Amino acid sequence: MKLCQSAAELQECFTSIIIPLGFQQFAYMRFAKNSVAIEHSIYTFSEAWKIVYFQRGYDRIDPVFIEAFNAQDTFFWSASMPEFTKGQVEFFKEATDYGIFSGLTTPLKSDAKAKAIMTIVSARTEENKDLQNVPDKTKALIRILAECFHQVAIKILSPEDLKFKPRQKQVLTMASYGMSSREIAAALDKSEAYINELITGILHKLGTQSRPAAVRRAFELGLLD
Repeated sequence: MKLCQSAAELQECFTSIIIPLGFQQFAYMRFAKNSVAIEHSIYTFSEAWKIVYFQRGYDRIDPVFIEAFNAQDTFFWSASMPEFTKGQVEFFKEATDYGIFSGLTTPLKSDAKAKAIMTIVSARTEENKDLQNVPDKTKALIRILAECFHQVAIKILSPEDLKFKPRQKQVLTMASYGMSSREIAAALDKSEAYINELITGILHKLGTQSRPAAVRRAFELGLLD
């Protein structure tokens, strides 16, 4: 991993490491200081799941995400665990359809006031469908891998990496004027669904949950004029 020079290389390298360990996907998120706003992310989850996750507000009830901010070390989780609320059960039921059934999550520190999270996941199989935990040595290995990934990510990711595509910038600029998705779609001769998909991607990239918050964050980062 230490030889990786870009986020794409790091993503490919880490995926090749975790697959032999029985995991298929991962998500790494680094947060802004004193905030839950995502500053940088590298992940292999599908774009379809990302859209569903934020549009349905799963980021507000995701028990893995919540636990990651309280945990001190790598922890195991699974959709088969019994302690989840009804809403969380529905969340895991849908996540399973996207190959996210169980996994290990590692909280990481960027510095004294910022945090990062690494989650690696497995799809549901006959072997793990009733699994309630994994050996400590597995958790220790995953923590080492997550720490290594994190240190490389810190070196190769910088604020300059957070850039909009021209269409994303155009849509967010129009949203900053108070225009609705329907109005933006009409102005650009695009479908409203297409505009909503673009905005969802913008919210994820900026780590925000609403258009006003995304606009504020974009101005703070100098991404909008």
